[in-house]
Amino acid sequence: MHTKNFEHVIPFHLIPAHQISYPLLEVILVSPDGRRTRLSLLFDTGASVTTLKAELFELIGLQRWDEGQPVQPGTGGGQITVYQYTATIELLGKLITCPVWLNNQFPSNPYFVGVLGRDTVFNEFGFGFWEGTHELYVTGNP
Repeated sequence: MHTKNFEHVIPFHLIPAHQISYPLLEVILVSPDGRRTRLSLLFDTGASVTTLKAELFELIGLQRWDEGQPVQPGTGGGQITVYQYTATIELLGKLITCPVWLNNQFPSNPYFVGVLGRDTVFNEFGFGFWEGTHELYVTGNP
């Protein structure tokens, strides 16, 4: 039987000027050449796939952001075109090869460069979310 014990408590990142808190996770994007880059991603249970700003294309070994498989996901703002790739990320010590979309219309935000989506990544972890205390709970033993 699975237990619901969490090894990690990740406090939300408070933005005092806006009185808002974001559930942000730091991941390491591992480039094909082995280079490791730390990225701040928004934890997003509504995101099907991890999505990054298009300008990060070189970090996953690309010449251009739009050379991959085009995908047209539905979003809250309508339909857009993103490009799908496979990338390796490290989250809380686990290496995960997962689909990644690059989006050239990703809203600018100084606190995160993308969203951590469910596909593949969420299979590796169990998550608990407590809005009242602004904390994200994570286990690597789901």
